Amino acid sequence: MKLSAALLALGLTGGLLLAAGCTQATEPTRTESSAPADSVAPSPTPDVRDELVASLERSQGVAHRYAVRGSLPEGKSVEASGAFDSKQQRFQTTISVTGGEEPSVGSRVVVGTDSYQRRSDDDEWVHVDLTRVKPDDIFVGFDWADPTGMKAFTASIVSAQRTGTHTYTGRFRPDGRDIKPFVPVGAPSIVTIAMPPSPFTITTDDQGWVTSIEVELTPSDGPKLTTTTTMSDHGKPLKINAPARSVEAADFYYRD
Repeated sequence: MKLSAALLALGLTGGLLLAAGCTQATEPTRTESSAPADSVAPSPTPDVRDELVASLERSQGVAHRYAVRGSLPEGKSVEASGAFDSKQQRFQTTISVTGGEEPSVGSRVVVGTDSYQRRSDDDEWVHVDLTRVKPDDIFVGFDWADPTGMKAFTASIVSAQRTGTHTYTGRFRPDGRDIKPFVPVGAPSIVTIAMPPSPFTITTDDQGWVTSIEVELTPSDGPKLTTTTTMSDHGKPLKINAPARSVEAADFYYRD
């Protein structure tokens, strides 16, 4: 196995571009089924952005698991699963991109300042010393501040309304700082340029944990893209350990 192949595995989903000229998307709506009077969802409320941001930040701040499924530009689809504990500095993810000419799959485990990546279950894990690379290195870097894109997404929210007992809808700005992808949350891979605010739907549970984040992007020259991230096991301990065996990354990956 070539080391370059394994180290590029997690970078294969990055940089899918949606350019300017996108049409304005329609705010998502929900059709509620008949239910007892005491369970009927309330009418949309005034902007509750601060309330929603607090729920997102609280959910990001504890250990949790997540899964991602949705559509990407260029006719591609993404599926991902992972777990993240910022306090214990433990992270694990597997991302699969299908469709298009270059389907890809990659896995990554990060424990503190040690990162391990591989392209498939049959490949060797490749170890990267994160103290020797920049966090924004697209191929081997890792940013503990926001590895899933949740913080960037939260900061991008421009409006939010409560549309159900556990449901919020609103709009976010998909243009990231320095064109850094942050959607879908959990598998950041879509870069947008000059796109207007786009719709999202977020669901919480009875404890206020965020359980689902659905976002929509509508380019002018292609079909609507919809991705959904689900979150679970908030605050529960995670068992994420470094692989038992790995090979060291080549020295040239550490050069500026």
